[in-house]
Amino acid sequence: MSYPALTQDMVLEILSYCPASSIEKFKFLNTDYYKRMSESWFINLNHSRTNSIFGVFLQYEGYYSTFNSSFVLTGDGEVSLDFLPIERVKIEACDASHGIFLCVASGYLKKTPYVVCKLTTREYQTIPTPETGYSTIECDFKTIVSGLMVIRTNPLRYKIVKISKQSKIFTVICEVFDSDSFVWKRLDDFKQPQGGKFILSSVPVRNNQFLNWLASSGKNVIRFCMKTETWSLHPLPSDLPNYYSLQLLANQGGKLGIVVWKPKGYVKGTWVLDSTFGKSWVRMKEEKTIVEEDKFVTPVWFLRDNDIVMLGGFDWVRLYDIKTHSVKSERFEINNLPSWFARSSICIYFPFYSDYQRLNFVENHVERSTGKGP
Repeated sequence: MSYPALTQDMVLEILSYCPASSIEKFKFLNTDYYKRMSESWFINLNHSRTNSIFGVFLQYEGYYSTFNSSFVLTGDGEVSLDFLPIERVKIEACDASHGIFLCVASGYLKKTPYVVCKLTTREYQTIPTPETGYSTIECDFKTIVSGLMVIRTNPLRYKIVKISKQSKIFTVICEVFDSDSFVWKRLDDFKQPQGGKFILSSVPVRNNQFLNWLASSGKNVIRFCMKTETWSLHPLPSDLPNYYSLQLLANQGGKLGIVVWKPKGYVKGTWVLDSTFGKSWVRMKEEKTIVEEDKFVTPVWFLRDNDIVMLGGFDWVRLYDIKTHSVKSERFEINNLPSWFARSSICIYFPFYSDYQRLNFVENHVERSTGKGP
């Protein structure tokens, strides 16, 4: 007996019931599947059927080098950092596709606790403190950037890369943590490539096995390969406008892209690498105006749908469709901002989406596991 073949719509209907963490694996079936699974209708359907959430943390620096986080959630549910065994939590890194965070205690401590957690399930795991996590008067380290990548979910494996600077002698150190070995290792002879200085506390964009940062020069992308644990530089497009514009890295259809944003609220253009591991940039889109009255508006994150952007204002975030010029959500206000917030020296957004699938950390590495999904 012959059975009718599954259509693409039927396959997508089945996949829409899969947890958000699994969607990342399925979307590489082929180009057509990736494109349709990146559309807002599928993302919204998947979120509703799997009880997933989408939100953003705004982190700002307070007095005495302590950090504060304000959370905005675009949907039902409640997420916070209050279950962690540390006070004055600072978010160091996040895998946005899995909702997994690396958190530390902010402020001066001789030994800084390091915790990896999933907020929706309120699970956490205390990991060893790296060499640069110990601070004394004679030897004080400052984190320049950090990145976290989930390698697999069952069983869970993740890696962390951390770039730090020793303040008095300006030594730059690169450390990598692998949850399989559960140890930090220092990469020998690490030097920041010429023309590849990091933007302090910037959040990387994941593309395949790479974490990508824009260089402070505005001329290169700094790339770290989690598989080979090596660094490289990739030059930005030569025709990229660089006057009065903001550059934002994004994952565009499985390829690394860069979006140029003009201050008055429109996308000047989008450039995408010609393949997943490509070296040549191709210009994809022309100018697209975004109608937004708030003069503080800036793009925060491009969702898997290439035309959906998260906008951040002075004290709010919202979703916007630059293809149809329409607002995709109301403004979500960021509450409890201090009076001195406008003068904050550091302000970072950590957008993420997550399901309620438990991680099941290896037991002998679990400090505590509390709470349940709704």
